[in-house]
Amino acid sequence: MIKYTLHIKILILASLFLSCNSTSTINTSHAIQDIEAKTKPNIVFIVVDDLGYSDVEYINLKKGLKTPHINQLTQNGMVFTDAYAAAPVCSPTRASIMTGKSPAAVKVTCHIPGIGMETYAKKQNHNKDLKEAFFLDHLPSTELTIGEALKEQGYTTGYIGKWHLAGGGSRASTNGVVNAAYHPDQYGFDVNIAGCAYGQPASYFSPYKNGTIADGPKGEYLTDRLGDEAVKFIEQNKDTPFFLNLATYTVHKPLVAPKETVEKYNGNKYFAMIEKLDKNVGKVMTKLESLNLLENTIVVFYSDNGGLFGNAPLKGIKGTLNEGGIRVPLVVNWKGKVKSGSVCNTPVTSVDFFPTFIELAGENTSRYSELEGESIWPLLQGKQDVSERALYWHFPHYRREGLSMGAAIRKGKWKYIIGFDTQKAFLYNLEEDLSETHNLIDTHPDKAEDLANDLKKWQKSVAAEMPIERTQ
Repeated sequence: MIKYTLHIKILILASLFLSCNSTSTINTSHAIQDIEAKTKPNIVFIVVDDLGYSDVEYINLKKGLKTPHINQLTQNGMVFTDAYAAAPVCSPTRASIMTGKSPAAVKVTCHIPGIGMETYAKKQNHNKDLKEAFFLDHLPSTELTIGEALKEQGYTTGYIGKWHLAGGGSRASTNGVVNAAYHPDQYGFDVNIAGCAYGQPASYFSPYKNGTIADGPKGEYLTDRLGDEAVKFIEQNKDTPFFLNLATYTVHKPLVAPKETVEKYNGNKYFAMIEKLDKNVGKVMTKLESLNLLENTIVVFYSDNGGLFGNAPLKGIKGTLNEGGIRVPLVVNWKGKVKSGSVCNTPVTSVDFFPTFIELAGENTSRYSELEGESIWPLLQGKQDVSERALYWHFPHYRREGLSMGAAIRKGKWKYIIGFDTQKAFLYNLEEDLSETHNLIDTHPDKAEDLANDLKKWQKSVAAEMPIERTQ
């Protein structure tokens, strides 16, 4: 089992394994012929809800947390220490995954509210100097999705779990269906199980009150059921290329798990939920192994934003632009193709998955001109990225958890954050200050100005919606 006592230890271990920061350089052609498999690889993309940076055992920062199956992924694959979500909340990150575009470009910059858009706006803008920026309550049907793109490449596509891109006001529904025209099966997925407008389940136990999944036996646990559905999808499509997006509702609140699992952790429901998640990751990997599919299946394990219950050693939680709100676990496993026990320190983000999966399918990513991300396939081959690419966040919304209503940029070791409402700016050297404790805005004004200008240029390029000054 790989264990790291601190983030710095991860960086040290990178020198012990084949790291993506090796002496090789990226071949910008991203030649897919480097993949030896004669058939298109299967893609299993596991997206966890609200799993924090240190909510996995291999980071070794939360005593008593057990994730042996996720640990196994790290032993047989590559850990990304500097992986990010495109937003500090769920719906925008999910929109960016589906489209390969930033939330600002797609106009889905905030979580789609279960209470409805009008009620949400009244609540959030009450007694505020700025009104939150405009955002959509669904994924636009005009957007090309990764599901549609992979179907064009001959993949059978399945979406199992949380979607949260299908309209506001799900709390007022009886089954999570606000507008079925915005469900995954309308965006290129042959199978949709449990994907609707819900941002959190009406119940973690059957009956689920979800119009896109049949109820199981009374008391069946949703995380287990989604794992079973994933296994079934793999079994049914083992002879053809498939793309499985398993998007767990776990570990989003409410914190609920089977009684016997909770008791194992002395009442810690959060750890119990994570154990259930881990067991179902293991269930998927066991099925792939039993079908002899591991050598032709890439498995990606990822979270849609930071955790709510501490992300040590990072500052902040879900909803903030600090590292704890946007830096997330990412492990990529592909037997024989990705070096076992490898570590990559190059920053990557959720808009990178679309071009990565397209390249793995054998298609040239240049065909998709609106993509904002870059394929991480060269990194998975251990090649160095020396470009210091800028990553951007645009979050013109209020959150009670901490620093929000602002925008941020990371480029190399530097991170700059600007608050829209306060106009307060922050500059951090993440190499030396991972916990964002020392604001260097006064000591490095030129660097701050450069990053601020870069951020503004990007916001203009994607026509980012801005908050509005209150006139009355």
